[in-house]
Amino acid sequence: MNRFKGSGSIITNSKKIINIDEIIDCYSNYVYKVIDNIVGKSLTYQDKEELVSDTFFLLWKYQDNIKTDLKSYLGKIAKNLSYKKIKSNTKFDEYDDRFIGKEVNLEINIDLEGILSKLTLEEKEIFNLYYIDGYKLKEISKMKNKSLSAIKMNLFRLRKKLKEVIDNEKY
Repeated sequence: MNRFKGSGSIITNSKKIINIDEIIDCYSNYVYKVIDNIVGKSLTYQDKEELVSDTFFLLWKYQDNIKTDLKSYLGKIAKNLSYKKIKSNTKFDEYDDRFIGKEVNLEINIDLEGILSKLTLEEKEIFNLYYIDGYKLKEISKMKNKSLSAIKMNLFRLRKKLKEVIDNEKY
């Protein structure tokens, strides 16, 4: 017998009363595989089993809303629960609240003026317009009467030049 095919005895169409024990026996492996394929190693075995239980609980709770075949409905519930669990399981780094409300003075060993002095006047202007003043590339191209691709190329070369300066100066 194929474990993944539903039979008419599991759901009665007149009142849609589900024999949940039969469905769990028949579909638990399928639901677990759907969940495991989505979450992979990001969740523990216990979390995956909890999602399987939640899937069957939601099936029982919303049994009157089943409009497709049972296997598809279970797969959809398992998929949605898995994505929701992954989203809620995202861990945030804790911060050290000793620094809240206090000025933190970090010593940075990069001489920005020294680095920017290696740029031409044109490169400094484009650098300032884009990175300091926050203009968009289209706006800079209009201001400088240059094509958008020329501005992009200037920025590319500028970044490359700055990287070389920083690497050579060992900042």
